[in-house]
Amino acid sequence: MTSPLFPLFLGLFVWLLAGTLYAETGRALYLENCASCHGQAGEGLGSNPPLVNSSWIRADPQKLIPVVLNGYAGRMIVNQEEYRGRMPAWRSKLTDSQLASILTYLRLQSGASAITAAEVASVREKSRNQPTIGAAPGCGGGHRGHRHSLGHSMGMGRGCRGCGM
Repeated sequence: MTSPLFPLFLGLFVWLLAGTLYAETGRALYLENCASCHGQAGEGLGSNPPLVNSSWIRADPQKLIPVVLNGYAGRMIVNQEEYRGRMPAWRSKLTDSQLASILTYLRLQSGASAITAAEVASVREKSRNQPTIGAAPGCGGGHRGHRHSLGHSMGMGRGCRGCGM
């Protein structure tokens, strides 16, 4: 005979396991799409800010998600340091679930809560008419270890042929 609490414990176990798998998927997607600009461990490279323990990663998802979807160019303060990199838009390359997985992976490492695909979908819909900062075909692959210098990121040099940064 099973305990009446068994369904509750089973549900909790499945929920915890799903969160762990979601974060593992996010890690793989991060390494494939983000590490070449932000570092294998999210430490930041060149003019691209760190992501792990970043005030932006821990920020309100409604502030964070649009940056990933639509990209960002210009001055950004992360953990009291100034960066002037260029984040390409991932709107057309990654799905809501993929973006949520990556952001959840980064947020869980930084002690913040998970982001759901539904949250990403909501922000995607709200921001669909906002301009994007270039597509993200290059920074996600093909040039591991590539660093973007401050000059290249701001269009003052030749930059990366793959992503325009």
